[in-house]
Amino acid sequence: MTLRLLAACALLVSSAVLANPKKPAPTPAEPAPSAEGQPAEGEAAANEPLPPGMTPGPAKVKLGHNAEIQVPEGVVFGDASIAKKIMEQSGNLVSGQEAGILLLEGSTVLFEFDDVGYVKDDDKDKLDADKMLSSLREGQDEANKELAKLGRPQLELPRWAVKPHYDDATHNMEWAPVVKNKENGHETVNYNVRLLGRRGVMEATLLVKPEGLETELPIFRQTLKGFAFNAGEDYASWRDGDKVAEYGLAALVTGGAVAVAAKSGLLGKLWKLIVAGIAALVAGAQKLFGKKDTTVVSQDQQRGE
Repeated sequence: MTLRLLAACALLVSSAVLANPKKPAPTPAEPAPSAEGQPAEGEAAANEPLPPGMTPGPAKVKLGHNAEIQVPEGVVFGDASIAKKIMEQSGNLVSGQEAGILLLEGSTVLFEFDDVGYVKDDDKDKLDADKMLSSLREGQDEANKELAKLGRPQLELPRWAVKPHYDDATHNMEWAPVVKNKENGHETVNYNVRLLGRRGVMEATLLVKPEGLETELPIFRQTLKGFAFNAGEDYASWRDGDKVAEYGLAALVTGGAVAVAAKSGLLGKLWKLIVAGIAALVAGAQKLFGKKDTTVVSQDQQRGE
């Protein structure tokens, strides 16, 4: 694991101690004199234990109640409680579906599980990327009206970074819209992967700058190879009598538009991801860890602050 990530996580430890008045922070030791072979300041911070709920890779960890993932070396995993804290710090709504979060050098991956049931892939050969983007834009136009009332910058979806496509072998649905701030022109990419299971969908969203997508996407995909549903929970384990979702693959992209969306709660999720700005999750992580650098367009950047 890199010192940068460890040092960032160590800052969370110190902030957690300061936030708990029942457990006074220990008196800091005198700094050791600088000498060859002595650990640097960042290295010393990196030796601090991570707070509960955080695990450095390499390690295999539980992801929610029905899956697990192998965390690579150099990556830090946060469980559902950590994911929720980052969501809150970034100004996003907490859905209650957070399963975990991965903190990488140049990106962040949020995992959520939606127990909508078994999503049939009957429409896998009928996916219309242009129609889906048009549907997303219509939804964003409506959402922008609310953003204007809140005094927040309006967003637009100029193009696909990656068009929606379905992998018949892995039962993964992938797509990535470019989200642009109409006020200052900042762009970010929300790369979405939906891992279909027996009882619902594990949602993995990669948050990265457009110029970082080429570098981070292979790392993201390689990391997802370490994901697995628990025995009996994968897509192939579906049996007659199991719950079946009321929509197919296309609605995973559009947010379950119109009646189905309102009925299933996907419309609220679409609001959270696009309107509130899932890209701000990284800014939330930085607030939590005390990091100063940014990896995607944050809400402060979007406001031009």
